[in-house]
Amino acid sequence: MKTEIIYFSATGTTKAIVTAISNGLNGKVHFTDITLPDKRKDVLTVDSDLVIIAIPVYGERIPHFLFDYIKQLQGNGTLLAAVSVYGNMGFGISLEQFKNFAEMNKFRLIAAGAFIGQHTYASNEAPVAYGRPDVQDMQQAELFAESIQKKIDMGNFACPEIPKCMLPGFITELPDSGTRFLVRQPRIYRTSCNSCGACVQKCPVGAIDPETLKISENKCLRCYACVKVCPKAARTARLRLPFFRTIFYHAGMKRKENQIFL
Repeated sequence: MKTEIIYFSATGTTKAIVTAISNGLNGKVHFTDITLPDKRKDVLTVDSDLVIIAIPVYGERIPHFLFDYIKQLQGNGTLLAAVSVYGNMGFGISLEQFKNFAEMNKFRLIAAGAFIGQHTYASNEAPVAYGRPDVQDMQQAELFAESIQKKIDMGNFACPEIPKCMLPGFITELPDSGTRFLVRQPRIYRTSCNSCGACVQKCPVGAIDPETLKISENKCLRCYACVKVCPKAARTARLRLPFFRTIFYHAGMKRKENQIFL
């Protein structure tokens, strides 16, 4: 069996999960990383028996720029497994989006998973899903793949029951930059910055000017890739108001577990 794994991973969390998933599959596995803008210039095509698409959830949904990109894929009956990665809050409407995508683009959705990763805005004061995916998460990701493999081997291509999201469908129309109302743009400390350009190279939406290192407010996804990649810790970011951190902490303090749908 030939499998194509397409994934977006601004900070490496989704990449870790799909790597674990690949360990549970038989046959040849090829990875297509669509994280950086240059990687999304090429047209996606299907040349495999199974396609796995893994995308982190932003604002309870798949960001527009990613959903618009993957919608060019035409399945023509190809099997599909969808993976949403979220920070212990909720995977929102993302799996429903994947289901609708499968129907519109002629894929056969046979599996879906919602996996936990460290929340983008986790901090020492609000350690939401700190250290995840952990060993248990990685084992479950591999078992998820083994279950998909068994389902295929049995010739069972039935679509799983995707839970109905309680959030209204219009949230899929909200702008990708909507989180800027809650989260400040990553700030740069020039006294620490050595102008290495790592943040420019790592930005998944090309929001950082390579000359001035300023961030475009409207483009910024608030993914914190620039903060995490900086070798000098010269970029920091925080929630706009202190009480947001308290709400955020209490909303995500209880450990959630991964969910799979087969």
